[in-house]
Amino acid sequence: MTSHLFIVAWNRPDLWDYWKRWFAGVESVEVILDRRRGERRRAPQAFEPERRGAERRGRQDIDDELRTGGFAIVTR
Repeated sequence: MTSHLFIVAWNRPDLWDYWKRWFAGVESVEVILDRRRGERRRAPQAFEPERRGAERRGRQDIDDELRTGGFAIVTR
């Protein structure tokens, strides 16, 4: 069972490679590369009502960590 998830920013494959090698063989850690490429929503149109009720990315702190440090650690 994975207890820690290292999410590496999509534009930092060097960090992804580093953490993958560092935690090789450690079953409780999974290192993944973030596939998201920013906000997918277009600018709001006056004639289109918003279909989503809430923001799906529930943890803004993870986005901030990816942007500033290149990776984020999530404990599950």
